[in-house]
Parts: sequence; structure tokens; C-alpha cells
Amino acid sequence: MLEAHKQNKAVTHSLCVFRDDEKAAFKFLTPCGICQERLRYWGRDVLVAVTNMNNELVFKRLGELQEFHWSMAYEKPT
Repeated sequence: MLEAHKQNKAVTHSLCVFRDDEKAAFKFLTPCGICQERLRYWGRDVLVAVTNMNNELVFKRLGELQEFHWSMAYEKPT
């Protein structure tokens, strides 16, 4: 994200891949709060991988995760 910002490139998708150790299966984690705040720079439509019970790769719009984000107080209604 930081490199994209530095190069003035748009971020459209984000995913966090994790595993408990080198032999464990990979997991897709929902971005933490700090990452969500950073991703918000590119808007509510950024797609982020979210954690689910089946560990499937599922993307949601950032706006769905942050339905009541503080920035809504400053955005004009459409």
C-alpha cells in the first residue's frame, strides 16, 4: 500500500495471507484496523479478502466492512 501511494498508483484489491507455521495451511485474514484505514485512502470500493469459516477466498467492498466509517460525516450525500 505504501509503495502504491508513493508511486501514485491506485489500490483496487487487498488480501492478507497468513499461516501458523511453515507446514500449516494458508489463511486469508480480514485487514486489521490500521490497514483498513490506509486502504480507505483509495475509497469504499477497494475489495478486501475477508475471513470466513471455510477459509475461502472471498472479497468484500471496504465500505461493507466500514459501513459507519468516521469519514461519512464529511462526505456529501449522493
